[in-house]
Amino acid sequence: MEISEGSLVMYKGTGTVGVVKVLLDEEDGKWAFLDSTGLYYHVSTLEPIEKVPERKELGAGSLEDLEQLMKSQQEMMDRAKMQDENLETGG
Repeated sequence: MEISEGSLVMYKGTGTVGVVKVLLDEEDGKWAFLDSTGLYYHVSTLEPIEKVPERKELGAGSLEDLEQLMKSQQEMMDRAKMQDENLETGG
């Protein structure tokens, strides 16, 4: 499948998906401007795709597991903040 204006593509480096809005022919090759990032990508780094891929899940854990993880991280940050507030500056 050839990349043209209006093509749905994926950037191979990060998996970024977008629609090609502009194609430029330059001395160093063909470049495509993607609507999703507002950046130009060398066409060799893009892969034409049929549809937007589904997002990957966060993992096998449940919502409760995620909430517990967030709670424990917040507690660690709160403890670190309290330690910082107890420091006195000299002067």
